[in-house]
Amino acid sequence: MKAKILLIIILFFLQSNCLFSQCISIELSITWQMGHDIFNKDSVISVPMLNITYRNDCNFDYYFLNVYASGNNLPEKFPCFLLDNIRYEEYIKSDYIKEMQLYGKYTNKNFRVAIRGDNYYSTNWWWVYCDSTDKLDYYDYELFCAYVNCHLKRIYAYICHDAKLEDNKRMTSEGASKLDFKQADLLPENLLYSVGERFVFLKSGETSTDIYNLIAFQIIEGCYTFLIDQDEIKKYVLGADGINTIELELPSVVGEYQLYSGAFNTNKVTVCFGEE
Repeated sequence: MKAKILLIIILFFLQSNCLFSQCISIELSITWQMGHDIFNKDSVISVPMLNITYRNDCNFDYYFLNVYASGNNLPEKFPCFLLDNIRYEEYIKSDYIKEMQLYGKYTNKNFRVAIRGDNYYSTNWWWVYCDSTDKLDYYDYELFCAYVNCHLKRIYAYICHDAKLEDNKRMTSEGASKLDFKQADLLPENLLYSVGERFVFLKSGETSTDIYNLIAFQIIEGCYTFLIDQDEIKKYVLGADGINTIELELPSVVGEYQLYSGAFNTNKVTVCFGEE
């Protein structure tokens, strides 16, 4: 009788573990690829890349909102509000490269890079924070972090323009990006095709990887720990109802994919540039 009760307890524990374990993972890793030095187009260098890999270890096919989306694989969204009102042409001055080369290096400084997955259409960020182990008072801390984010944003703005990427028109004063989801965006057929780049669709056992170029971090140097800055995957996105922000529920089923929400497994990854 005791053995039977023990077996029931073990089976219940195993079933509970299966039901409540997080079977969606968002994994971060660093790889290196051969690319071009933005200061010298004839040279070839090894360029660091951040891989964001979505993994479905569930027994069902799932879809969900991704943590960051960029059609050009560049993390150009940084909170540098001092530059938001500057026309795009101001980024591209004749002495721009010389100006970038004069930027201060952040060698041997430690930073955290929070990839913040908002539920708006396209307002997620890469937000660089100073590590608490670097002793700075509050004012210097805030100013120092602002400089780092601005330097990264300006370098990626230069790369975007130099590559003549049309989808970077949102950086211009006349090319505002779409911020809010509309109810029509969330029709199943539109999720699959029209706004599919903001969503991950994974069959059971599948993975999908987004890759982002970290060359700007390599240029300014420093030690960076990348992490996903959200606790769970939401089952809604944010839209607008006049001047009010509202939550729009995502469809429970899109094609053969079920909506996934809740906790997920993730990790951190650190890469250092410059002297140690």
